[in-house]
This record gives sequence, C-alpha cells and structure tokens, in this order.
Amino acid sequence: MSWIANREANGMSDSPTVSAEGATPWWMQRRWRLGLAVAWGVCVCYPNPGVLVRSIQNAWRPVIDADVVRDWALTLPANPRQMEAAVLERIAYAVPWETDGVPWTFPTPAEVMARNAGDCQGRAVVLASVFEARGMPYRLEASFDHIWVDYPGRKGTGIENPNKVMVRRAPTSDGWASRMRLPEIDWAESWRIEREYFWDTAPWLRRILIATGWIVLALIPTVRRRARSIAAHGPSSHHHDAPVMASH
Repeated sequence: MSWIANREANGMSDSPTVSAEGATPWWMQRRWRLGLAVAWGVCVCYPNPGVLVRSIQNAWRPVIDADVVRDWALTLPANPRQMEAAVLERIAYAVPWETDGVPWTFPTPAEVMARNAGDCQGRAVVLASVFEARGMPYRLEASFDHIWVDYPGRKGTGIENPNKVMVRRAPTSDGWASRMRLPEIDWAESWRIEREYFWDTAPWLRRILIATGWIVLALIPTVRRRARSIAAHGPSSHHHDAPVMASH
C-alpha cells in the first residue's frame, strides 16, 4: 500500500479534485469571469447604457421617416441610382466612435440628417426614407458586416452581394416582413472590417481601459491560487540567518 500513499502525498491521487472554493465547478467560475469581462466592456464603451438599448430597439424595428427627408427627396431625380448617389454624397461616412463616442449605434434618419454623417446603417435608413417619401419600392438587406438598401434593378457588388445577405426586410403596412438565410461569409474579410470598425477607430483611453480590465480578470485565478498557497503554507523564505561575528 506504500505506493498509494506516495501517489497521494505527491498529489497523484486518482480521486477527482475538489476546488478550494468549495463545490463551485470550474466552468461556473469561468462563466462568471466571462460575464464580468462582457460587463466591463459594455460599461467602458457605453457610459450611458440607454444609447445601447435604443440602438438595439432601432435595429429590431428600423425607423424609416419620410417626413424628415421629404423636402430634400422631392428635389432629387426619380432615378433610384441617382438617389442613392445623392445620399452617399450628402451623408459623409463616419463610424459611431466618431459621431456618438460609442462603438455601435443604430440611428434614426433624423439623427443622421442632423449631422450629415453616419455609417452604413445611417446611410441605409436615410436612403430608405427617401424612397418612402417618393413612393418607390425598396428593402433593407444586411450581411454579417454590412447593411444597405436594395431596389429593383440594383446590381450588388463587393460586400453588397446577394450571396452575403443574412437578413432581408421589406416594409409592410404594420412594420417589417423579415426573412433570414445562411450567408456566405469571408472570415478574413469580416475580421478586417470588424477590427477597423470597432477597434482601430476607438479612442486610445477606451482601448487601454478595456485591455486593462480584461488582463486583471484573466489574472484573478493566479492571484487567488497564490493567496491560498500563502495562507496554507506561509510565504516561502529564502533568507538565511546572517553569521554573528564574535567581538574581540
């Protein structure tokens, strides 16, 4: 039986290990750390969480407001391609970090027209509002990385490709008729787009705060294990008593 005692003395017992925290399983501890990491990122990115809540609501039910653009829309040519070109010319491209100080929003046409700037979502709701004001057919199409307005005769190119469509939304009298499909996704392209959109344009202070918080959360298990080890065995001592010199 001595070999069993040796295995147990060296921490090699076949019985399952139990966490020092008690009965809390390891996956539960990781889930809480992941939740804290997400919460920290949201707090840093959205000091006013109401901005995020409103954006989620607008993404679920996009606001299309013909009245906001009507006067301008009536001055545009009746050609949908020319209308699209006019919207792209008037609404300068800007990501939410630049317009709202947050990583993502889903704005209303009034907000975009007020600043004449917006990302693909802002441009899409303005163009859809122009079509609505002129009584022209359209639908919103969204891929994994992009959203745009489709209309009869439009040819998709680049990232505005019908094969990449994930959600199609057509306006109805009481809201939206939505359809979902499995899109083609170029993961290398998506990584580049998302990095440029969310991270590269973020203020340096926000980046530092997010990274610091995540590093601290990642180090918590190591710090806790070290603290338990010190509490159980005491700090390891590497000091030796200095020799006492005899007095003469």
